[in-house]
Amino acid sequence: MTRVKLNLVSGSVQEREVVTAFTFNNVKYIIFDGESNGSMGLPIILVSKESMGKVVGITDAEEWKNTKECLKKIISGETVEYASVASELKADDIYYRQLTLPIASFDILKSSYAAPSDDDSSASVADQTPVFEPITPEDITGGSVPNIEPVAPSEFSAPAEAAVSAAPLPTIPEVSVDTPSVSVEKEPETTSEYEELKKEFLLGAEELFNSIYEKLNH
Repeated sequence: MTRVKLNLVSGSVQEREVVTAFTFNNVKYIIFDGESNGSMGLPIILVSKESMGKVVGITDAEEWKNTKECLKKIISGETVEYASVASELKADDIYYRQLTLPIASFDILKSSYAAPSDDDSSASVADQTPVFEPITPEDITGGSVPNIEPVAPSEFSAPAEAAVSAAPLPTIPEVSVDTPSVSVEKEPETTSEYEELKKEFLLGAEELFNSIYEKLNH
């Protein structure tokens, strides 16, 4: 815990350990360790606030109520705006108001207090911004860039298609297939038979006509 030197108005000096300190309604409240116990053996804390550059006690009833509510929030685990405390402060002779707490609550107040740092966090963040510089080929090679001449393609660097086409194709053995012969019977020549019948008919008709003519003339 932070130990603070208090210079009282009467001229006496006290040193107190800070249990916790927080800001509420733009007022800084400081809780000191009373370093004593109450009638039931419970630890006593000294509740104070800063006003006009010195530590004073809380006299207003509503403010006292609000201060105790803030302490309850810290004990229950809620977030508050913690405040830092200077190592030496002026104080009234009656600069506190006593409050008794259970031991567990007292321990929570001490362990949860995190005094903010005085450093400007925004400036530290700005200093950590990385700076990117252009990288030249010399930075990579460690000196001058080697002059690499293009290499003419050789006969071994021909495309794969040319290598494939230049290779002889395998010969495929011929396979003889016996085709069965099919005999086709010729249709009878009906035209020639018709001509023969026609001739016979005309010849018979001619002979019949000649015989009738001869009979008629005789």
